[in-house]
Amino acid sequence: MPNPFVVGEVEVQPGERKFGNLHVGHLAAGTPVDIPFQVINGAMDGPVLCYESTMHGWEPVGAEIIRRAMLEINPAELRGTIVCLPLAVPMAVEFGGTVESSGMRVNPGDVLDINKVWPGKERNAWLTEQIAYVIWNQAIKHCDYIVDMHDGTGACDELPVAFPHAFPPEGKPPLAGGVADGTGSEISFEETGLTRERMDDINAKIDGMAKAFGSRVIWWRENPINPSMLSGQCAVHGIIPLVVEAGGACALDFAVDEGAVCLLNIARHLDMIDGDPVLAPQQVMVSNYVVYRSQTGGYYIPHPDLGLGDTVTKGQFLGEVVDPVTSEVRERCESPVNGIVVSRRVRLPMNPGGYIAHIADLDSVMWERSN
Repeated sequence: MPNPFVVGEVEVQPGERKFGNLHVGHLAAGTPVDIPFQVINGAMDGPVLCYESTMHGWEPVGAEIIRRAMLEINPAELRGTIVCLPLAVPMAVEFGGTVESSGMRVNPGDVLDINKVWPGKERNAWLTEQIAYVIWNQAIKHCDYIVDMHDGTGACDELPVAFPHAFPPEGKPPLAGGVADGTGSEISFEETGLTRERMDDINAKIDGMAKAFGSRVIWWRENPINPSMLSGQCAVHGIIPLVVEAGGACALDFAVDEGAVCLLNIARHLDMIDGDPVLAPQQVMVSNYVVYRSQTGGYYIPHPDLGLGDTVTKGQFLGEVVDPVTSEVRERCESPVNGIVVSRRVRLPMNPGGYIAHIADLDSVMWERSN
C-alpha cells in the first residue's frame, strides 16, 4: 500500500488528487510569490513522475498540455505518484509583455532565468534562486523522473518534440557550465558520486523516455551536463530528465492535444497507467537540429505553402524579413539543411535574433522507427 505523499503543506493520501501552492515569499508591495501545483497519488505503488512547465513565461502552452493530460488520470487506477508544476515561474507570465508576445523569458522580479540557477538557494539569494530552492527541495528532489516542458515561445508554433540530453561518452568531461554573479550550481563531478556505469544507466533511461514520448522528431544530445539547468541538476542527482517542447504562439492548436497524448505516453512507458504508448507513425532521432534565428529585425513573411511538419531541402526558400514600411527585403531565409520543419515563426514583429524556424536535420538521423 503506497504512503501519503507530501508537497509543501499538502498531504495527499493514496487514491487522492489535491491542489496547493508552494509559498516562497512576498514582493515589495506584499504580492505573494506562490507556485501552484497538482499532486495525484495513486492507489497503487509505482514511481514518482514530475511534469513541470513554464520556467519561461513566454512558453505557457505546457501548462495547458499538462492540464488536459491530467484530466485523463484516475487516481484509483494510477500506479505511483504524479507531481505537476505547470507554472514554475508564474510572475514571468503575469508581468511584462515582450516582443515575443507573451510574458517574459526571465523572472521580472530580478531579471534572472530560472533555468540557470538550479538547485537554487535559500539565503543570500535572488528571488529566482529562492523559487528554484523551494521547488527543488519541496517537490522535484522527491521524484524519480521529470518531464521538463517548453514550447515555441509566443512567436512560433511547434510540433511535439523530445530533446533528450545525455551524459557524454567516456573521455569527455561529464559536467559543464559555470556560475555568474553567484547564481547557478557549483557542484563538482566528485560530489555527484556518479560512476560511468550509473551515467550509462541514466542515458539508457533517458533514451527510453524520449522514444516513448512518441514525437515524430527526437534531438539526441551527448554533451557535458550543465547542473545549473533543471535537467542537468536532475541528472546528476539520478532523477531521470526529459526535456520536451510542444505547441507555441500562445495558441490552442493541434499540438496541445498531441502533447497531452505524449505526456500520457511517458506514464504508460513507466507502467503507471494502462495502455500502449500512442506513437507518431514515423519517428526519427537526429544528432543535428538547427535553431534558425534572424540576423535582422522587421516583419517575417513566411512562404505561404510552408507548413509545420513539412519536409524541406537545403536551400529551400522559407520566407523573408521585410521592412514593415518600405517593403525592402532585409533578409532572405533559406533552409540550411535537408530536414523537417519542427517550429516556425507565426507572429509579428521581430527583432534581430528572433526565431525563424527549428529544423531537424534529416542527414543526421541516428535512429528511426515506423509504428
